[in-house]
This record gives sequence, structure tokens and C-alpha cells, in this order.
Amino acid sequence: MRKYLPWLLRLLGPLLLILFLANANLGGLIDTLRTADVWPIMLSLLLMPPFVIIKSWRWARILREMGIRIDMRTAVALYTVGLFYGATTPGQAGDLLKAVYLRDRGQPMAPAMLSVVLDRLFDLLVMATLATLGIFALGQLLPGRALQTALVIAMGLGMVALTVVLTARGPREWVLTGLLPKVAPRLKVSLDRWNSQLTSLTLRPQLLVPVALASLISAGFTFWRLWLLFLALGLSAVPLYVVVGASALIAVLQVLPISVAGVGVRDAVLIAILLPYGYGSDQALILSALFLLLNIEHILAGFIVSFWYPLGTMQAGITSDAVLPD
Repeated sequence: MRKYLPWLLRLLGPLLLILFLANANLGGLIDTLRTADVWPIMLSLLLMPPFVIIKSWRWARILREMGIRIDMRTAVALYTVGLFYGATTPGQAGDLLKAVYLRDRGQPMAPAMLSVVLDRLFDLLVMATLATLGIFALGQLLPGRALQTALVIAMGLGMVALTVVLTARGPREWVLTGLLPKVAPRLKVSLDRWNSQLTSLTLRPQLLVPVALASLISAGFTFWRLWLLFLALGLSAVPLYVVVGASALIAVLQVLPISVAGVGVRDAVLIAILLPYGYGSDQALILSALFLLLNIEHILAGFIVSFWYPLGTMQAGITSDAVLPD
């Protein structure tokens, strides 16, 4: 039973969606979809390229800090493929396959994997911070509002601490060469090798400032794209800060192992957010479907690009530096 528990937990989200759809008005759903403005939706879809380019640049910058130089064309291609794998796997774990792509192209696995983890952490740090707006926006609709806010803040602080441990040389070396070998002595050789492969990465302004700015800009594009979907359905009464907070809260909750691709969880948050502004669950469900449309766009784009960048093949565009410049 225990081995099936993670999969059973992931059914909570789909079960929620089934419950919402069972109580939905089919005619209302069709009317909401029919009256949607197509142009904001199209613009939201067209904003995918700059969104991906900024994220790809950030990932390439993290890689360069660890001695792996990757040109922008390859970075954008691999990042797009990573979106495909991430959107089609539980907890977006497939995004880690970007590290496998780098390994297949002759790069060490430890820094490649860490680059993907750090890339995800910077996004989650921004989203966890802004998710507090979503908690406040939900008001009395969520029980234990203070507790929920404390949990979001605690999660954010935890990710900050994890980011420091991964990027700051001193704490990272203590974990890899001091703490973990005591917990798992058999891994000492591997941990020492990983530590040696990560020596070039350290916490410094030259890394943190551009990566943080890129994270904020990419988050801005995300919220812009989602705000356009609100406008497409005529949900203009919802304040922008509520849109930002709700979207960030959804992004954080989608990482939890309680759903598949945010199904059900996303719908529950949007219903709770829209009700105080006089909108019905039908509009929230269609809005959630439009959110899903953006994910489908990422999946299709990544799937197509994956044909040009298959796993297990060597390609140009990635080099390794023995010594990094400042």
C-alpha cells in the first residue's frame, strides 16, 4: 500500500476537478468560452518566446559559473525540451533531464544537475514570496489564514536556506564532505567527486544579481501572460495583485505531490479567488483551462524541438572551461 500512496495522493487534484465539473453548468461553461476574447489569448501564447529566452539565459549564466559554456541557441532549445518533460511528469521532475542532455554531451553530471535545481529554486523563491498575496486575497475562504501564510513564508525561508547551501561554497562543502558522509559513508567517494566538480560555484553578487533580475523579469512575463487570460474572459474586476498572488500560489502548489500538472488544485484556487468579485465557478473553470492551454503550448513546442535534440547524442554548442573568468 505504501508504494502506491504517492500516486493516490496525486489523485486528489483530479478528483477535485471531477467534483467541480459534476457541479458545473455545462451551458455556462460553453457561454463563457464562446464570449472569450481571442486576441488576449493569442498574445499570451505569442509571449512564450521571450519568456523562454530569459529563462534560458539565466540557466546558461548559472552553467557558466560552473565552467560549462552553452550558446544561447542550444540553451533555448534544451530549456524548451525541459519544459516539455517537466510539464508531462509528476512534480515537473522531467525538467532534470536537461542535466542528462548535458551529461550526454560530455559534461559532468553534478554541476549539470545542480544548475537545473538552482534554476528551479530561483523561480520558486520568487513565487513563494508572491504567493503570500494569494493567501491574503483568499481572505476568509481558506481556514487558518495566518497558519497558511506562515507555511508559505516558512517554505520560502527554507528555499532561501537551500539556495545558500547549494551556492555558497562553505555551507555546500560542509554538507557534502562533513554531514552527508556521516549519514551515508558509502557515498563518500561520490560526494568528494561532486564537491570537486562544484568548487567553481560560489555565492557572489556577479552571479546573484543578474540571476535574480532574470528571475523577476521572467516572473513578470508569466504574470503578464496570465493577466491576459483574465482579460480575455472579462474578469477585469479582479485586481492585478490578486492575479499575481493567485498565480504564484498555484505555481507553488503545483509542485506538491497532490495533483498532476496542477489539475484540480489550480481550479480550486481560481474558484476561491473569483467568487468574492462576483464571478462564478464556470468562469474559473474556463480560466483554469486557459492556464492549461499555456502548458500545452510548452509541451508541443518542447516535443517538436526534442526531435532536433534527442537524448544520447553529441552536439555542438556546449564547452567546458578549466578555469573560469571573473
